[in-house]
Order: sequence, then C-alpha cells, then structure tokens
Amino acid sequence: MLTIKYSDLLKRLFLFICLLYGFVPFEAVAILRTDRLHLVFLIAIIIYTLFVTSFKLNKYGGLFFIFFIFIALVNAFISIGHDIVLFAESVLFASIVVPALYSHERFREQFISALRWLIVFSITMFIIQFLVYHISGHILRLHELVFPFSQARIAEEASFGNLVRMGGIYIEPGTYSNFMYIYILIYTILTKKLSSFLAFATAISTILTFSVWGMIFASYFLLILILDKLKKKSLIVKIIILFAFISVGLYISNKIVNDPAVEYAVKKLDSNKGSTGYKKQAYEKYKSSYEKFLFIGEGFIPEFKKDIPSLQDSGVLLNISIVFGIFFTTIFILIFFLSLIQLNNYLLAFATAPMFIDKIYYWDVAFILLYFIIIYEGLLSKRKEN
Repeated sequence: MLTIKYSDLLKRLFLFICLLYGFVPFEAVAILRTDRLHLVFLIAIIIYTLFVTSFKLNKYGGLFFIFFIFIALVNAFISIGHDIVLFAESVLFASIVVPALYSHERFREQFISALRWLIVFSITMFIIQFLVYHISGHILRLHELVFPFSQARIAEEASFGNLVRMGGIYIEPGTYSNFMYIYILIYTILTKKLSSFLAFATAISTILTFSVWGMIFASYFLLILILDKLKKKSLIVKIIILFAFISVGLYISNKIVNDPAVEYAVKKLDSNKGSTGYKKQAYEKYKSSYEKFLFIGEGFIPEFKKDIPSLQDSGVLLNISIVFGIFFTTIFILIFFLSLIQLNNYLLAFATAPMFIDKIYYWDVAFILLYFIIIYEGLLSKRKEN
C-alpha cells in the first residue's frame, strides 16, 4: 500500500496552491497586478525546485533558456513591452522545473500529484456550479471565492433560452476549456497515460461549459481517447465501437438540433462578431501582410494587433509568428514535431497538435511548460535509442 509522509503531503499541497495561483488566469485589481501575483507563486516553485536539485542546473534546461531568451532579445530590438518579461518568466520556469521532473523521482511524484489535484479541483468546482444552477437556478460565484480580487464573466444568452455558460473557478468558459486542455496534456505526458479517467472527465466537463471552441476541441480529444482505449482490441471490435460512437453522436445531434446550446454554437461559428469574427479579421489581415513577418516579427508591441480587438483568439501559432517572425516560428514547430516523432505515439501527436490553435497567450507558463516537456521527452527517447 502506498503511503505518503506528512511532510511530503505538505509539499504536494504547497505545489498545488502554487499551481492554482500561478497557473490559473484571473484579473486582479490594479494594486494587485495579475502577473505579479502569478510571478510570486511561480518563483516559489522555482526556489523549491532549486532546493530539490541542490541548485544544479541541467544543460538542456540551460540551452532551452539561452535559445528562447536570445530570440526574445533579438525581437525586443523591434519593439519591447511587458510581454517580454512574462515570456522570460515562463521560459525560466520551464528550463528549471522540467529537467527536475526527469531527474528527481520524488519531485516528479509531488508535481504530478499537485497537477492532478488542480485538474480534479477544477472539474469538481465546475460540476458543482453546473449542477447547482440546473437544479436550483442559482449561480455559485466560485471564481470569486477562490480569487476574491477577481470577477468571473458568466454571461446569460437571453436570446437562446437563457443559456448560462459557466467556467467553475475560471474567469469564463473559454478559459476553462483552453487551460484544462493544456493541463491534461501535461498530466498525460508525465503519467504516460493518454486515456485516463481524468482525461475523459476533462473532455466531458469541457463540453458542458458550452464554450464553442472548447466543445470542438473536447469532442476531438474524446475521439482520440476512445481510439487509445481501442488500441489493443481486434479490428472488428474497433469498427463496432466506432460505429456505435458515431451512431450515438448522430442520434444525440438529431435530438438536440434545436437546443439553445446548439443554436448558440451555430450562431457563434457563423458570426462575424466575437471570437470567430476576431479570428477571421486576424487571418485576413495576416494573409495580406505576411511578407513583413518572413524573417523577423514585430516584437513585443506588434503594430499588427492595433486593429484586432482580441489577437489572442487567433491562436498561439499566429501570435508567435507575428511577434517572432515566420522563420523562428518554423524552427519552433519543427523542433516540436521532431520531438513528438521521437516519442513514437501518433495518438499523442494528434491529441497535442491543436495546442497551437489554442486561445492562450504564447508567453503563458502552462503552454511553455508543455512545449518544453515534449522536447525533453523527445531528447530522452533519442538518447535511449543511441
């Protein structure tokens, strides 16, 4: 029977709290700047990691840090803004934490436990909020409970049967979808279990947020999880189960075709406003001016985004190419996919690929952490082959 010492439990709890307040987005009032609060908890994890590793730095972590900071400094000559600080923080965090995850088993177990607790806590709070609303009609302000200095954006779409879209402890449904997707990918790679119960729970809960892009990603991810479960099954069993999955999906789609949530999703995808409109606007502008970004980007205060209400909605990849340029972005993508190939897991590759159109910031610590974990996994796989 696995036993955890009291001191070890406290360390896991400490990491969980740091991940909660260092990873989960919130909007603090001016006196409590969001990035400053995040930085405090990220530094706490960095210091703890350095103590665990006896302040020994890994050469791969050092190379990762030097490479990305060099690229950042080159583009800082074009334009410099606060985003370079956030990017540097995340790169520093990943370059110290990731090597420790692969060199210190106890720290790896503690970090995985803390991440598991964060995912379970996020799903549990969302499900509680979802059930309470649909049973009593009362909206629990759970985001404000966890982050009392912030306020959630829970919108009621009155034109669609009073559809209420919630995100649990996250500031809005889209934030829940985007970040839970990244968290579960990190957890999946570290535990080497793609189709875990937690992965299924994450996908299903994401669909229930009624975040349109979240529902698309979650349905795609759910299909990959089912395919992973079927890997060891015979071809006939695979065909039967997949046929049943598609049939059930078509049946449900037919039954809910006039449901407010479906009507809302269709309108959102067909709209020139909101997230879809911002994407369309950004892609059209990029298509007409991509030559400007061939070798170098516009730096950390890009002119490109002045006419775009929410460039973040266009996805990580487009944002990286605007800030750093297409040349660096190509290197960035090649390193990533070459690392994935080394892992020899095509389902994981398919599960991970959408992260580049995820609507989170390119400098976000969770995104940078996931990116470096995959690179590190690829390097370790290559070393084992040799």
